[in-house]
Amino acid sequence: MRELTFRGFLMQYVKELSASGTLSIRSLAAEAEAGNHRLSAPLALYAAVSGKGALLSRSLGRSSAADEMRRIRVFFMSNDPERILNEGNAPRDCLKVWEAFLTAKNAAVRDKDLKEAIRKKVIQLKKCGNCSNYRIYTDLKLNPGNVNSWLKNGDGRKISCKNAELILDYVRSR
Repeated sequence: MRELTFRGFLMQYVKELSASGTLSIRSLAAEAEAGNHRLSAPLALYAAVSGKGALLSRSLGRSSAADEMRRIRVFFMSNDPERILNEGNAPRDCLKVWEAFLTAKNAAVRDKDLKEAIRKKVIQLKKCGNCSNYRIYTDLKLNPGNVNSWLKNGDGRKISCKNAELILDYVRSR
């Protein structure tokens, strides 16, 4: 799985925030000016990072949202947006977008640690009780290879956090 980039995150984030689910700068600019103000800072950052700042400026009308997006675009135009955001020297709305990116980027590490902690607890509970891997994947209707790979080898890629928690609840109830 590839590492999440800021540009990739912004593409996904802007799509999620828009009503249309598009990446068209013109459509997004019109939507932001029409009242979707949550879209303003992410859209301006997306335009700056993807090299579409000039198109954004041409697409904007005369509104407070348009003025804010122009200010953000100009702020990041001659600088490296990721460096500025990482240093914390950016407008507050842009820093919120950066924090959302960092949270999303670190989710994989956080999930890996959570799954490993759950795995250790499941193994400990299995030793105390009477529960086999076979019973776990059969009763919960999970993939046997994935459950065995996770419990025996610690391969966290084979199982979701949801299924890891499901297994823990099952073993606790036995």
